[in-house]
Amino acid sequence: MPKIQDATIKEILAKTDIVDLIGETVTLSKQGKSYFGLCPFHSEKTPSFSVEPDKQFYHCFSCGETGDAITFVQKINQLSFVEAVESLADRANMNLDFGDFKKDDPHKRYYEINLDALHFYKLYLSNTKQGLQAQQYLLDRGIDQEIIRQFDIGLAPGDYDVLTKTLSAKGILLSDLHDLGLTKEGQNDRFYDLFRNRIIIPIKDERGRVVAFSGRVYQASSDTQPKYINSPQTTVFTKSSVLFNLHNAIPAIQKHNRVVLFEGYMDVIAAHRSGITESVASMGTSFTKEQVQLIRKYTKQITICYDGDPAGIEATSRAINLCQNEGLEIKIVVLPDRMDPDDYIQKYGTDKLLSVINDGWIDIIEFNYLKNNMDIDFTKMLDIERFKKTVFDLIKNTSHTIIETYIKRLAQDTKISVESIRQDFEQYTKRNIKNITKRQIRRVPIDSKYEVAERYILNYFLDSYKYVEDFNREFNGMFYISDMVRDLRMMIEDMYFNLDSDAVKEISIVDFEQQLNDEQRHFYESKVRYKGITLDAKEYLDFKNVLNDYLKTIQIEQWNEEIRVAPTIQEKIKLAEYRDLKLKEENRWIKRK
Repeated sequence: MPKIQDATIKEILAKTDIVDLIGETVTLSKQGKSYFGLCPFHSEKTPSFSVEPDKQFYHCFSCGETGDAITFVQKINQLSFVEAVESLADRANMNLDFGDFKKDDPHKRYYEINLDALHFYKLYLSNTKQGLQAQQYLLDRGIDQEIIRQFDIGLAPGDYDVLTKTLSAKGILLSDLHDLGLTKEGQNDRFYDLFRNRIIIPIKDERGRVVAFSGRVYQASSDTQPKYINSPQTTVFTKSSVLFNLHNAIPAIQKHNRVVLFEGYMDVIAAHRSGITESVASMGTSFTKEQVQLIRKYTKQITICYDGDPAGIEATSRAINLCQNEGLEIKIVVLPDRMDPDDYIQKYGTDKLLSVINDGWIDIIEFNYLKNNMDIDFTKMLDIERFKKTVFDLIKNTSHTIIETYIKRLAQDTKISVESIRQDFEQYTKRNIKNITKRQIRRVPIDSKYEVAERYILNYFLDSYKYVEDFNREFNGMFYISDMVRDLRMMIEDMYFNLDSDAVKEISIVDFEQQLNDEQRHFYESKVRYKGITLDAKEYLDFKNVLNDYLKTIQIEQWNEEIRVAPTIQEKIKLAEYRDLKLKEENRWIKRK
């Protein structure tokens, strides 16, 4: 355990302006010699949180929380003492003295270089003629100087290599700039800035260290350039494990006991303007398990507000699955007319966005109902039957009230009588176990035929997207036995999802294998990948049938448990008769097939 010298701690506290530090997360107003704001450690409407700059400590007169800068960083960011000291040392550009204990951070210079780059971008925004134009663009979008300060927004020059030359003149190696994605190598061994003539938004990790940047165009151009350019993956930046604005949002997340998830940087900034300070962004539609686990450290309640276009709706569905698997409580906001939050504010104002986030959310069942409703042609009976099955799957394990509500919704949307829909649902619940064949899987070693079937189907997913679509239709995209298989399946679906929408849906197995960590690779090579075996559609059906058999086994176990706990002999007999009747109906259906 490293021991930090007392003199070092005193120096860090002396170099840390506690008002500036706390002011990054709490809005403070001066009253005499003190500063007051709403306490970040509990919910309140009247400010009782005091910061004393002369004494360099804070105190809440309501909940009693008190401490210095180190204590504040510890509690707000849920860090250890050493981690909090390190964070403040980084903030003060100090090298820590651990006494006899040497703690070398091999990445420290990368964080420092990124911080130097951020300072350059911020100075260029605030001190140049081009910066004034960019500030006007931001102001026209409702982003004032306070928002610019809170999010450390900057500007990249339009010239070829201004940042590269500036940082090189400070003694920073070109190789380090290249490794961080700040520069790119061109012809004749020349280096040029990756970000040029773009508004710069820094991306920080959970501890507030600058790990990457995003650059956004702000001037009309004849060039066909992307709206955003982002830093590539580097030693200090892995997109899948970072949430934009998490560092700043942690106090608000803890205070409101929720996080609001958006797609992009500008969405979060727009939400912040609306007072939704507990907002973070997944930086695109590819939300990951690592990002969910980051959120789960601070709250178990999430509101998902992705864009309202088809890609955003599909991404919302995937995010729901991830959050469910991690035990989060989920609300969904779907903005109208395929808008993103920034567009929504431009049209309706900040108060309206706050209102729709707080009060206009829907639950998972309603989201899935609306999502599946979008693609249905209600003049075609096959579409209607498919939609009915999907809705029946959604509501079959819910309360009577919810079931009745959606039966009436279905009747209204399909123009079929409520009684007919109700009869169809009752029939569905009697036959929701599908055709089970008794063919055994003989071509692979079987330790558990259900687990083997689930693993082996991954090979089909890697082979063709049609199997992914078929499986998700059959099992509503939710079925899995093994958590490891679930993770691999979602990685595969991520790869398909991130392909260009107009491209052929093909992925590289080599690319998939390169994404695996050591545990996943061992599982994949020993349990999933069966070399020398040809995949065929008939065998795929066999595996699906085995998984359906697993579902039937579970259903029978549930019936038996209901019989076991029934309070009277009469109820036990009724439940047993009902179980036997359903099994007979299922067997007759199988024989007809």
